[in-house]
Amino acid sequence: MIEQIATMLHQRARHRLWLISDLQQSIPENATLCMRAAAEDFAALSLPCQYIFYLGDAVEGHDRVYIEEMTQMQFEKLDPLGIPVVYVVGNHDFDYYRHHRQELSRVELPFYDAVKGHALWRTGALEDFYFALDMGEYAVVCLPDHAAADGSWFTTHGEIHGDVSAYPYGEDDWKALSERIKKWQKPVFTMGHYSFLGGNREAPLQSRMLPLPDNVRIHFYGHAHIGDAVWAGKDCYRKLSAVDWQDIVQINVASLENFRGSAIRSAFLEIYEDGTYGVLFRNHTQKKWEEAYLVDTKPVSQKTVGGNLSLSES
Repeated sequence: MIEQIATMLHQRARHRLWLISDLQQSIPENATLCMRAAAEDFAALSLPCQYIFYLGDAVEGHDRVYIEEMTQMQFEKLDPLGIPVVYVVGNHDFDYYRHHRQELSRVELPFYDAVKGHALWRTGALEDFYFALDMGEYAVVCLPDHAAADGSWFTTHGEIHGDVSAYPYGEDDWKALSERIKKWQKPVFTMGHYSFLGGNREAPLQSRMLPLPDNVRIHFYGHAHIGDAVWAGKDCYRKLSAVDWQDIVQINVASLENFRGSAIRSAFLEIYEDGTYGVLFRNHTQKKWEEAYLVDTKPVSQKTVGGNLSLSES
């Protein structure tokens, strides 16, 4: 039945995004195996998408030759799809810098640096704690790990590392982002490498935004590989949860790897003709739809977006 339901829903979709996360391999052969399976299954579905959102941890480890090999491989697998890719930095993007920090004069994130120079890929400025895209009827706010260019501070796992006193964003800045989103008066989807409080492997730093404004529809995150009991514990198979104390669902889309996780997985966000939306969970290992989450939308008045709503290109 789920295949039939998915087919019917696809026909009614006005907008569609493909959400991927956590290829996270230190061995190029393994990374290629997983990315090929996901990209080929995606292509076989023939589902037009506005964007691919890649929610961090595209690579793992500190061997630069391996990282560059896996970076090029991912460009080769995803670029032929012809869909812009928005990259949200995650903790393993810092593996190279953390290992070589003493010998480097600045933060070097090989995968992120390659994305910055790629015409089809987009991301935010390294120092920014968020960046946003105006998608017309809705908006997306991305919450990446971020860092000072000189490495004096950087964030991973929802914590500040290095000189904590040099971190430029206080709680007021995170709260101000929530207020800014509220003023946009359109549905917003937030996307980050980590969950807010209430999700799997939650991140305290971005949870400074809480409570989220009512026009936030869903938060999508990676980091907690589905089926990975070592790091995700008893909730390792939980895909849906609520933001603590709020009627806002957050959804785990990880992971593109099936060594720690139990399958090669991703998710699709579809917005339908009547303004409702659905999230469909894809198992690329078995080439099937596993689950679907469908929800009616809350009414939001439509008007021109205000505030800073642009993708940083710096």
